Amino acid sequence: MDDKSGVVLMSIVNKQNHATKDGSPSAYTFDNQGFQLPEDSVPEVKIINDNEATTSTSSNETAVAAPDDNINHTYSEVKDVDEETTAATNLTNGPVDSGEKGPGLPNYRRKESSVGFRLPAAERKASTASHSAPFRGMGKEELLRHSAKPFWRRLRYVCMSIVLVGWLALIITVVALVLVYPSCRKPVDQQWWQKAVVYRIYVRSFQDSNGDGIGDLKGVNYRLDYLKELGVNTISLSPIYETSPQSESDMDIVNHTSIHKELGTLDDFISLVNNSNERGIKVILDFIPNLTSKNHTWFRDSASSADTSNLKRNYYVWVEGHNNSAHMAPNNWISVYDGSAWSFDASRSMFYLHNFLTTQPELNLRSSGVKKELTDVMQFWLDLGVDGFFIRNSGYLFQDYDLRDESLLPNKTDDKAYSSYDHAYTYGLSEIHDMFARWRAFLDDYGNTSRHDYIVLLADRVGSSKEVLEYYGRFNRDGVNLPLNNFCLDLDEYSGGHGVAQVVRQWIKSMPAGRWANWLGGIDTSPRLIDRMGEAMARPFLTLAMLMPGTPVVYYGDEIGMRGHNSSQKDEGQRNLPMRTPMQWDATENAASAPAQQGARGCPSTPRPPQSMWRFLAQKSEDDSLYNLFTNLTALRADNPAFHYGDYNEAVVDDQVFSFVRDYDGVKGFLVALNFVNQTVTKSFCGAYSTIASQGEVVLVTSSDVIYKKGNSVSCSGVQLGPYQGLTPRLRLLKQFECTNGRPVGYLMEYFTATYTAGHGARSALLS
Repeated sequence: MDDKSGVVLMSIVNKQNHATKDGSPSAYTFDNQGFQLPEDSVPEVKIINDNEATTSTSSNETAVAAPDDNINHTYSEVKDVDEETTAATNLTNGPVDSGEKGPGLPNYRRKESSVGFRLPAAERKASTASHSAPFRGMGKEELLRHSAKPFWRRLRYVCMSIVLVGWLALIITVVALVLVYPSCRKPVDQQWWQKAVVYRIYVRSFQDSNGDGIGDLKGVNYRLDYLKELGVNTISLSPIYETSPQSESDMDIVNHTSIHKELGTLDDFISLVNNSNERGIKVILDFIPNLTSKNHTWFRDSASSADTSNLKRNYYVWVEGHNNSAHMAPNNWISVYDGSAWSFDASRSMFYLHNFLTTQPELNLRSSGVKKELTDVMQFWLDLGVDGFFIRNSGYLFQDYDLRDESLLPNKTDDKAYSSYDHAYTYGLSEIHDMFARWRAFLDDYGNTSRHDYIVLLADRVGSSKEVLEYYGRFNRDGVNLPLNNFCLDLDEYSGGHGVAQVVRQWIKSMPAGRWANWLGGIDTSPRLIDRMGEAMARPFLTLAMLMPGTPVVYYGDEIGMRGHNSSQKDEGQRNLPMRTPMQWDATENAASAPAQQGARGCPSTPRPPQSMWRFLAQKSEDDSLYNLFTNLTALRADNPAFHYGDYNEAVVDDQVFSFVRDYDGVKGFLVALNFVNQTVTKSFCGAYSTIASQGEVVLVTSSDVIYKKGNSVSCSGVQLGPYQGLTPRLRLLKQFECTNGRPVGYLMEYFTATYTAGHGARSALLS
């Protein structure tokens, strides 16, 4: 062997003697992995030639000759163990890679720690660089110290930032796609009464079937096909209850579950309901819960005694006279028809309250017995197939419990006139809402158990818009479905666009969320539509009522422009009122009689208008008639979902014009432009609302003298409207699309095409 060859001689020197319990030197173990050293031993390594290899032992030193291998590295004597270089130079990881193959050095270990060798600087660097796991074997604390170094902190921040930016970009992309490519809203699920056109009928004046001159239930039944042709799907009947024979009032009820013999029988009513349902027409019945006739059995029983054994003693409002006098009323309350609201009953020696006629005592709705009787009345008619009730005189259901006097209004001196007082204690008390909630709950329970169709409630109310709108319900309790919009009855030919807008806005904007509007054209206690505003303005108003969001309520005869008679009668309790004109089916004397009864007089109980107004047949034959406009409106409303559940947005509104847009996702939209002044106007609707495009197709005009015809194309700029004329074009909406499976078809393509076109135009402008 040449002089470069040699063996490694490791000398292990104990810093102190180690002995066993018997005093002999400590034993050292040896296996193929190396020695196991005592804790306080320090190894020394020497390089010797193989011819000098010897083994000597003493009490303090042990020498071991390594195998006879070629050693190509020179190692310096190890003086100490450096923890920082232990992991890089630990011989337990195998031989040092010298570029030549050969067995590695033995693995010498101390207890609980490895023995390391300090290599020359160049070799330490090479060994560290080539090591595959520089942090292998480190403890948790050591790793945490390394991870806190600036380099690793910065690296973590960069990685976290990349992840957060990626998530943010993903969210922005999703939101942008939703905005650019919206899903179609589902159509609103509506009840039958929300899609209805309600046709109000005063039964006595509508159609006489037996020649006695009085309209009746059979007469209404006879005209059901006419109502179906008209586009009506709900009829509201005036009171048909049995009344006192000598009374001229429909409110003078003696039996809530019987029909007045002049109007027919229960069988006639059942036949009317069944035939109406066959034609898809619902039936609503008037309900009078605040009063009865003095001849009603309830009142007779109540007046008989104040003894506690009388179960009906508190069915009515009974009060002793002032100072127990039979000649002095309990307070200063005045009836609607002027004079005291109190009358003395000798049989009970007490005063009873009547807000209307003296023959119509007020029921005490605080009595549990009365509440039960009234719900029984409702159930009786529901069992016969009625689809809803119109609660009449609803503001008079309750009176002040303490019977406080009412105050005269400023500048009023007539203390016997009803109009002179502030009726804070006899009209519109808050307990009314409790009763509405009670009836609504009863009807809901009945509908859920006995039938599938919803039962609707209507009510009338005189007062401010806030007071009327409270009829929808208060304190999360439901009230009536349709508190009648009496403010429409204040419109006349001088209202103009802003006057109409005021009526519309005070209802639409103040109506509680989730409720449904209504537009009242007429009723049997108010002047007729034509008498209030004339036929010219009646056309745009009917168009408004039919095409606005809400339920239109029209009065019989308004569809042919009927007027009221010239009677000066003002007593609403009487049947002979100007607005209760017999329906003018033809120009004969017996216009309100059925063909089988042409020889009899028609409805003599109500005066007739001039013969010039008997023009139903002429109305049907004239293309430009009010009748044909009415049927066109009901058809347009029925055939287009935009008028059922479409969004409503105002367009141009000024002193002359009121216009609005009805549109919805995936359905055809419409612009409704109405002129409410007696002069020709020209308006531009471009830009008035975001979905109005430059062109539209005319689908309805209110009269033939409009310059546009049905099917014409009309530009949104320069639309001309004649006096009291209206126009309804179908819009070519800027964002019009069809919905398939809840998604708009072609919308993205249109959007990107528009975007590209706009961008290309801008680029061309810059280049030019």
